[in-house]
Amino acid sequence: MNERTTNVRGQPLASKPSRSLKDRNAELHNVTKILTYALWLGQLVPWGDKKRVGEMKFDVIGRIGNMGLPDGKTALLFSIYEAVSNAIQAIEERFGRADFAKRGVINLLVELNSDKTLNCVAISDNGIGLNGTHLKSFETCDTRQKYAIGGKGVGRLIWIKVFDDIHVKSTYEVGLDGHEAISFKFDPALDDSLVDMHKSPGDGDQVGTQIILGGIKAGQSSEISRSLLARHICHHFFPFFIAGSMPRLNVMFGRRDLDIGEYLSSKVEKQFEEIVDAKSISVGKINISHAYVDKTISQELSNAILLTAQGRVVKSVEIEKKFALKSLDNGKAYVCVVKSDFLDSRVDQERTGFKALESEMDAITDTAIEAAERFLDAHIARIRKIQRRLVIEILEEHPQLAISVKNVDQYVSSLSPSMAEEEIGKTLFTLLYRHERKLRYQIKAISDESVTQDNESPRREQIDELVQKVTDDAKRRLAEYTIKRHQIIQLAKSLLRYSDTEKQSYHWEATLHELICPMGRMLEAKDYDEHNLWLVDDLMSYYSFFASDKSLAALGVEGERKEPDLIFFNPYGFRREGTNDPVVIIEFKRPGDEALSSDPVDQVLDYIERLRSRTVRDIEGAIVSDINDQTPFECIVVCDLSETARKKFQRSVAQHPTPDGLGYYGFSPNHRASIKVLSYAKVFRDAELRNQSFFSKLGLLPQEVRTALRRAAE
Repeated sequence: MNERTTNVRGQPLASKPSRSLKDRNAELHNVTKILTYALWLGQLVPWGDKKRVGEMKFDVIGRIGNMGLPDGKTALLFSIYEAVSNAIQAIEERFGRADFAKRGVINLLVELNSDKTLNCVAISDNGIGLNGTHLKSFETCDTRQKYAIGGKGVGRLIWIKVFDDIHVKSTYEVGLDGHEAISFKFDPALDDSLVDMHKSPGDGDQVGTQIILGGIKAGQSSEISRSLLARHICHHFFPFFIAGSMPRLNVMFGRRDLDIGEYLSSKVEKQFEEIVDAKSISVGKINISHAYVDKTISQELSNAILLTAQGRVVKSVEIEKKFALKSLDNGKAYVCVVKSDFLDSRVDQERTGFKALESEMDAITDTAIEAAERFLDAHIARIRKIQRRLVIEILEEHPQLAISVKNVDQYVSSLSPSMAEEEIGKTLFTLLYRHERKLRYQIKAISDESVTQDNESPRREQIDELVQKVTDDAKRRLAEYTIKRHQIIQLAKSLLRYSDTEKQSYHWEATLHELICPMGRMLEAKDYDEHNLWLVDDLMSYYSFFASDKSLAALGVEGERKEPDLIFFNPYGFRREGTNDPVVIIEFKRPGDEALSSDPVDQVLDYIERLRSRTVRDIEGAIVSDINDQTPFECIVVCDLSETARKKFQRSVAQHPTPDGLGYYGFSPNHRASIKVLSYAKVFRDAELRNQSFFSKLGLLPQEVRTALRRAAE
């Protein structure tokens, strides 16, 4: 086999001296390094298979893209992250945990090509440098050299995936007061991955390391902007900044410099830090920092609990919905940063999870959530106030749901702050369903139970209790019905205002007519859910047959095309032959009609004259009523009582004013007809009073709901 004389880029290899013991030891170290890579991939070959080891080394390098490492722009960013992370660890090792954030400096220089694509990235620091120990670990994947401070040694795999040219320069201390500088190109595809290594005396003022990443591989993303880089640097190293453990980091992009620390300090408002005991003895104490941050800092890390290890975010627990954090009144986002020795010791190699028991991680998360809830107390109190109003409004609308709410404040305190109106409503309806289902089971159980002398007394008590529950449920449903009536009254009142404010025109009477009873219909008493006749008089619903805006001819009165607005027959719910039950006629006039286009009293009396001695039939031809000379009529005219209208009624049969001054009444002996004229204001006011009186008798609602309903009615 011919010996290879060039590297993978065609560059001549340095001539090798004869194989000394030192050379063999170096080769053994290299083989061990390759085996480490292989082990990391889950492969292992016999020690003696040197050919296979050499082939595997190239195979490892070639397969880095299939190892689940980041790809594309993410890989480019992660290459920078890893270099900055290495710099942080080197600085901490040199200056110690107490001072490294104050004394450390990291410079990140980005150079672009003329087409705005990336040429190279240089990351320099004033850390401990690549001394003998660190240089050895630099060549080894999965090193434990910096494990105690978070280093995993796998960052270089990402560099290899993205960049062809990786150059390293470093100055470090030697002995008590000496310094040495080293430079090399890192190429793991070669047997000796530290290419062209050069050592020389170093300057004590230059201690630190510079990594230059260049020559982006084909197929990898080379597009990056200053804003993108700065934003992602902020996102990734956010826990360092908020914990005060980040050295000064300068990003130099072209001619513009950005101090990341200053930038973040303008975006982050750290509130306070606390140390608490986790809900697990094995976890111990955890450090929790609370802060408000600008929402632009990080969508992924905002409104969340951040579980960190060695200064990096490992896991994010979203709490935005739990505490309704989108509605923070300061316009900021909230973060809760958690760190502890336990988390530092349990983070996995990829820093994507923790090697800990589920119960231990749950204890940490629960402790952090409780701390967040204490910190957000003022915000949650504001949310509770909103929820309280929502609960009252829902119970106003649906009193039957009050079965689960004995006290509004106590119920609201049991809700999650994230629950909005729809979720609260769903919960209340679910609780109602469960209550009714349980009640059905109890009724069935007691019905199926055999009565004995021993259980008769307790069974009677159970029955009484169930009867009371059913009665109370029925009252709540009636309360809901009265509230629906109140809403209809409010709607009816709105139709008394201008339909067109510019023209100052009112709704036609047909609009109100349609609300009270559908037009063009013949209805029966069983159709009570299709009309709102109770607005005029609750007794109207009990008539067995009535017609709305139908001609008299449609009622079997031949040749008569007149159309009473509403006409009612048989008030007892059925026809009583041989009797003269009263017939009711209702006529509506347009709201706001000053002069009354026609005389409504004459109009209803004319209907009576046309019905005398006639037989009324339903749509199928069955007799509804035989009207003779003795049949009494009750006529109701509903209109607005303008001054002109009042004068007209005062000269009519219905000339007597009602005690409240909102209507007139009278009697026409010739027609055997009593006539009432009611203003719309009186009709809707009386309907509201009847409804309110009925509702107040039902009770069973929380005091807050009763008060709100009373105010609404007033």
